[in-house]
Amino acid sequence: MIVVNNKVIISASAGFIGFHLAKKLINMGFEVIGVDSLNDAYDVRLKNLRLSQLSFNKNYEFHELNLSDPNSISQLQTLNTQAQTFYHMAARAGVRQSFLEPYGYVLDNTVATTNVANFCKVTGVSSLIIASTSSIYGDSGENLMREKKDEKIQPPSVYASTKLSGEILAKTILDESDTKVLIPRFFTVYGPYGRPDMSILRFIHWIINKQEVQVFGNGEQRRSFTYVDDVISALVKVMNHNSSGTFNIGSNNTVSLNRVIEIIEDSTDVKSIVVNKERAIKDPDVVKPDLSHIKDTLDWEPTTLIDQGVKKTVEWYLENIELLKSLNYINK
Repeated sequence: MIVVNNKVIISASAGFIGFHLAKKLINMGFEVIGVDSLNDAYDVRLKNLRLSQLSFNKNYEFHELNLSDPNSISQLQTLNTQAQTFYHMAARAGVRQSFLEPYGYVLDNTVATTNVANFCKVTGVSSLIIASTSSIYGDSGENLMREKKDEKIQPPSVYASTKLSGEILAKTILDESDTKVLIPRFFTVYGPYGRPDMSILRFIHWIINKQEVQVFGNGEQRRSFTYVDDVISALVKVMNHNSSGTFNIGSNNTVSLNRVIEIIEDSTDVKSIVVNKERAIKDPDVVKPDLSHIKDTLDWEPTTLIDQGVKKTVEWYLENIELLKSLNYINK
């Protein structure tokens, strides 16, 4: 592995993916400067649980900052981090909620990314890695979602639009600089320490606690559920790519929500009580990535089967059940 500088900045290091990434990089010998606003987009107790797993490590340094605020960016500059890699994992996620709070999504996904890009330009960061989303593609049907079709993308939600805007602005700001812009687009990431408002963890919580399992639509929507360890292994490879680029990070296989519920039932020996509700606005039927680019360029592909990943997530939930059963599992 090529390492130019062992310091990295990770925004949303108390978030789901940022937390796992921080743990991985610390174990690899990196010094991690973690940044997070600790906002209440979902239950802050889960963010604090993640932080408690990092804060004891001498190679982890945490700063509570809101990157959509220019003053926070100024504070970040005063730290004189000398980091050469900035993983910008911070975002406000959620398609349904984005239609209700568009301005908040613009601030957290577009303005914050713009501020981070400017920070990288001013401080000479070598690589800016911006977490993005498969949501920008919309519905793939039986077609594969490819990174090279950017000019045809029509984001179907406020969330997707703000993420794509952040991508475009960052690339424009850093176009003539020495900073590489690398954009991993995630496909439905799940696993231990996941967000409580995401489908798999919600389903696990409801099934284990014998509560109604709320499914929007008939449950036949298919997703590229991707286990978090696979995502982290891809992000490590992305860091060492020698030029700017965009990469889909997902699973080769799409699975329906109904099948996920069946897998959780098998893992818990509990029968679910499914209640079908009105489907979300512009909720795609199928989300199916083309992973040929990342396989050919970075020699990466996922290794965790959905049954294995769900089982590991169920085990983690049961180990932390006293805290987790008290969290809010409904979108704000």
